[in-house]
Amino acid sequence: MHAWLHLATPHDDSPLTWWLDAHAPEQGDLHQAATALAGQRLTLLLPAEAASTHEVEVPARSGRWLRQALRSALEERLLDDIDNLHLARGPLLEGRRCRVIALDRAWLQGCLARLAQHGLVPSRIHLDADCLPAGEPCALYCAGRWLLGGGAGQCAALPDGQWDTLAVLLPEGLIRREESPWPLLVEGAPRAIDLRQGEFAQRNGKRVPVGALALVAVLAGGAQLAQDLLHRHWLEQGSATLQQANLDEWQRRFPEERRVVDLGRQVQARLVTAQRPAQGLANSLESLANSWSAGGGSLARVQRLDYQAGEGWTLRVEAGSFADIERLREGLASQGLEVQADSSVRSAQGVSTRLRIAE
Repeated sequence: MHAWLHLATPHDDSPLTWWLDAHAPEQGDLHQAATALAGQRLTLLLPAEAASTHEVEVPARSGRWLRQALRSALEERLLDDIDNLHLARGPLLEGRRCRVIALDRAWLQGCLARLAQHGLVPSRIHLDADCLPAGEPCALYCAGRWLLGGGAGQCAALPDGQWDTLAVLLPEGLIRREESPWPLLVEGAPRAIDLRQGEFAQRNGKRVPVGALALVAVLAGGAQLAQDLLHRHWLEQGSATLQQANLDEWQRRFPEERRVVDLGRQVQARLVTAQRPAQGLANSLESLANSWSAGGGSLARVQRLDYQAGEGWTLRVEAGSFADIERLREGLASQGLEVQADSSVRSAQGVSTRLRIAE
């Protein structure tokens, strides 16, 4: 069952009215209200005189800076220091406009503290005038004054004795209603701005048992340990699979090396061995170049050069005459090389022949 508690004025000795759903309202002091409402979910209705309401427009897409934008928009309107006020806003309309209720922070803190001393903790807090049903502007007689609301941006209270004096300032078509106010306030409360925002937002004060915290810690530690073990098993399995694949590839490429003691070192040894022919070829080519130059290589032009390990060099050369080819062969032979000339051909450019130089 839901309970409702209404403060008629902002003063500490304000008359109190309370009721439960489907029950008749009662009046009395705070002690009597606490006795009647104990253990019930409670909505607190504050007097409209305790606050001011404003229509505020903020920059589009204010995002997380919305609260600062609201403060900036209200600073020039409010007489009180905005740092001393509690601001509660309604939903954004068209992404830029919203209603804001401003009331003294210290007063609201004191009001809630007095209620808490008697075991009353409201889950929602509204202004009574803000709970008038939406629609046409109306004035509802409640607790010796008129609540003004129902229309866009209207939320105020007017003392009964000032109705005739201020009637000219009221909206045209204002409907005066003098039936019991409480059912109407209950009807309009769902669309009213809830003052439980920011520092006054209700938080769950229940403490988590120490045993539950310990259980959560144990479960979290166990989950982390299981994850570590699974990760280690996955790494070991992957490493073993990769090692076997490497071993199979090694044996496929080098079947003569059946014994594998340290695959890494054996691969490095193979790499070193594979580099040696290239180094030997470079040395042989350098030696050939030196012998070619010393043996009269300027007599001919090299058209093609081939090398076969264990056999030596094969060169296709061109010269002006057979005599030049012979002098070149003799010059290379004088450098200690074993040279043979064959496949000689005469052309318009001179003579072409093949020289074989053994290692």
